[in-house]
Amino acid sequence: MHTIKDLHKYSHNLNVLYVEDNKDLRDKTTTLFEMLFKSIDTAEDGKVGLDKYNKNHYDLVISDVNMPNMNGIEMCQKIKEVNPEQKISIVSAHDESSILIDLLKAGADGFILKPMNMDNLIVGLYPICRDAYTQIVNIQLVNELNEKNEQLQKQNKKLRASDNTIETKHQQLGDLIQERNDCLQKNEDNAKKEIASVKVINTTTKNVEAKVLYDYFEEDTDEGEENVIFLSDHGADLSEIFMEIPEIISSYAQDSNPAQIYRISGLLAKASSILFYYSPYLDLLSTNFRELSITLENNLDTFIEIMKIDSQSVLMLFDAVSADMDRYVQRFSVESLAMKNSHHIHQPTALSIQQIITSIAPAVIEEETDDIFDF
Repeated sequence: MHTIKDLHKYSHNLNVLYVEDNKDLRDKTTTLFEMLFKSIDTAEDGKVGLDKYNKNHYDLVISDVNMPNMNGIEMCQKIKEVNPEQKISIVSAHDESSILIDLLKAGADGFILKPMNMDNLIVGLYPICRDAYTQIVNIQLVNELNEKNEQLQKQNKKLRASDNTIETKHQQLGDLIQERNDCLQKNEDNAKKEIASVKVINTTTKNVEAKVLYDYFEEDTDEGEENVIFLSDHGADLSEIFMEIPEIISSYAQDSNPAQIYRISGLLAKASSILFYYSPYLDLLSTNFRELSITLENNLDTFIEIMKIDSQSVLMLFDAVSADMDRYVQRFSVESLAMKNSHHIHQPTALSIQQIITSIAPAVIEEETDDIFDF
C-alpha cells in the first residue's frame, strides 16, 4: 500500500490542470492539490479546460466526467487528438464497467473515484503521477542526448574540416613547389651550353622550396597603426556562412537539390560583401569569393555534375576555405586587420578558392611556342 509520501515523491514535479464544474469542490480540492503538485491550474468545464490546455503545458490533466458545455470524456478525446502522450485522470462517482469502458476508449490513463478522500487519491494518483514523472525524465534524457549528439556532430565537422584543410594545404604546397621546380627545370633544359649551371639550379631549387615553406607558414606580427577588427555581427554572419556551405555540400549526397547548390553562390556573394567592408585589408579574399560566386552561378550545371562524380573532393576544398575563415573570424575579432605585411595570411585561402574556380571552369591555356636553338 502506497503512502502520501510515496505519491509526493512523483507528484511534486508535475504541473497539473484540474477541471471541475462544482466551484466548492474545485476550491477545496485545489487547496489539497497545491500541497501535492508543483503547480495547479483550474477550469470550470471541458470547453474552458481544452482552451487552457491548448495555450499551456501540463504534465497531468485531472478532470470530472459530468460537466456542462463539454464533459470530461469529450475533453479527454480532443486532448488525445492533440497529444496522444498526454497523461489524463478522470474523476467520477461511478465505477460501473460501462463508464470505465468509455474512459478507456477516450484514452484516459487513470481513474479517481469520488468522494476524493486521501485513500482514493493515493490509489488513483500514484500510478499516473509515477508515469507522468517518468515521461518528464525520459524527455529530459532525450533532449540531453540530442544536445550531446549535436555537440559531437559539430566536433566531428571541425575535425573533418581540419583534416581536409591540412590535406588540401599540403597538396597546394606541393603544387607550388612543383611549379617552381618545373620552371627551373625548363630553364635548365634551355641552358644546355652552361653545364656548370646545374649546381646553381639545384641550389636554387632548395632555396625556392625553403622560401615557399617560409612564406606559407610565416606568422604576421607586424601590425599597422590602425585598429580594424571584425564587427560582432559580421563575425557571426561569416561564421554562419562558412558553417552552412559545407553542410549543404555534405547533405547533397542524400538530397540532390540544385536549389541548395545555387544557394552557395548567394552565401559566397554575401561573404564577399562583408569582407569588402574592410577594404583594402581583405580585398584579395573579397575579390576571390566574388569570382567564385559568379563562377558557380554561371556554371551551375557543371558544378552539379562535379558534385555527382566527386563530392568528397569538393567538400575537402570548401572545408579548407571554411576552416581558414573560421580562424580569421576568431583571430581578427580581437586583433587588428590593419597589418603592414598581411598579404601572406590570405594567399593560401585565395589559392584554395582559385582551385575551386579552376575545377568548375578551367582556364583556357594558350599553347606556348618554344624557342628553337641551333647548335
